[in-house]
Order: sequence, then structure tokens, then C-alpha cells
Amino acid sequence: MDELRKLLLHEIIGIYGPTVGQGIGSVIIPAFIGDFKKMLEDSKDNKTVSEEYMTEDKKVHLILKGKKALGASGMDYLVTGCVLNDKDIFTYGDDVDIVQI
Repeated sequence: MDELRKLLLHEIIGIYGPTVGQGIGSVIIPAFIGDFKKMLEDSKDNKTVSEEYMTEDKKVHLILKGKKALGASGMDYLVTGCVLNDKDIFTYGDDVDIVQI
């Protein structure tokens, strides 16, 4: 999950600048990820779901895709796609293609 947060924060800082981006990122990133995890928890096993998020000023449009699957120690909640402002974030993240939350 730290990989996903880091990638999203990097993009948000690029949009808002370092000072404002850090502040906004520290609030919206956990909120978006927390909401998406709750959505995954409520979904059916191995069914891909997606959700869109947008900031009030509409500068950040985030689409998360993922699924839950049975792992070695219980359920795993996986983010399989992440698009921020029409940019596939995983393609810029050192071979990141699935992130567990």
C-alpha cells in the first residue's frame, strides 16, 4: 500500500505543488484508499470492481480498480489498476502492476 500512496502523492504534488500537494495528499489519499478497501471488502470474491474519485476542485480524478482474493493468510485486497487524470499510474511505478491494501 505504501507504493500506491507514494505514487499518488507524487502525482498530486505535481498538480498542486509541494506545499499544498503534501497537505491535500495526506487527507485525500487515505480517504480514497480507505473507501476503496471498504468497497473491496463488500464485493464478491475474485470479481473486479472499480470506483471513481474526484477532489472538490476537480483537479484530481482517480479511478481505482481491484478485487479481493483468498490469500495464504486470509483475504487479500488488491488494487489492479490506478488511473489519475487519464494517466496510468502503475506504468510509472517500477514494475508496479498490483498493490495489496
